[in-house]
Amino acid sequence: MRIINYTTRETSWLPKLSCKTREEVFHVMLEKLCPDELYETNPKLSHEMILETLIEREKQNTTVVGKGIAFPHARLEHLSQATFAVATLAKPVMFEEFPVEIVCLILVPISDPTTSLKIMAQLSRLLMKTGVREKVMSMETPNGLRDVFAHHNPQIDKPIIARDIMRPPRHYVKKETSVPTCSHMMSVSHLQAVPVLDDHRKVIGQITVEGLFRYGLPEFFSNLKSVSFIAEFDPFEKYFSDERNITVGDMMENNARTVPKDYTIMEIVFDLAIKSYIKLYVVDDNGCWIGTIDKSLVLDNVINY
Repeated sequence: MRIINYTTRETSWLPKLSCKTREEVFHVMLEKLCPDELYETNPKLSHEMILETLIEREKQNTTVVGKGIAFPHARLEHLSQATFAVATLAKPVMFEEFPVEIVCLILVPISDPTTSLKIMAQLSRLLMKTGVREKVMSMETPNGLRDVFAHHNPQIDKPIIARDIMRPPRHYVKKETSVPTCSHMMSVSHLQAVPVLDDHRKVIGQITVEGLFRYGLPEFFSNLKSVSFIAEFDPFEKYFSDERNITVGDMMENNARTVPKDYTIMEIVFDLAIKSYIKLYVVDDNGCWIGTIDKSLVLDNVINY
């Protein structure tokens, strides 16, 4: 099925919006996408309720996927069928710390969660193609904007892959980063693992909370049945003696799992659930890091999307 079937010429294509905030973008797009007729057909829905749902979802985790593109979305109990709108912004608007220029707002019935993910996947793939994003940004009229998407004719029945659900690159360290600096960043941002990158943004290892925690423990510690007879022992003595000289390169793990951007959802789940990788680092054709996937992201996208 063509994903463009979930749109209308009159309400779904919004070029060159002039908005100053993320909330204003949502408000303007909803006014177009959800006319009075929709609320008459679905009387338990309201503009305010949908807007609040979009904002709350965005607060949980930004829907920015990189390259100035965002996919705000909501699953609505009383919506009869999925619909979406595409807007370009006259000037970038900040979604948290990310500047956004293209917004694809998706609404789906709560009983049909996979449709939103499939729509997002196809729109994301299309907008990542060479020249398409620029073409979209250049359109001045609703019909012109629609025609760009109609020309490429994206279909909804293609499988979900890594680039469709990955988080954009954010936190990382380099070999020369000090361990205290790395540890503080991971603590503040609640990270279980971060990639170690070289100067070409290729993943050469990772630092994990488990690795940081175990670094200072002596070898005999893991074999103890009780610590009662060494209760006064300082298990992190090694940190205090070495911390000024320790860098990420001294203790990074070499088992960071990199996967291609077309890695399938089944392969992703297998690596996370069966092979027990903490994170999957998605790389482009040149091996450069372009996104990250972990269990919480899969659950958020596939189950809670």
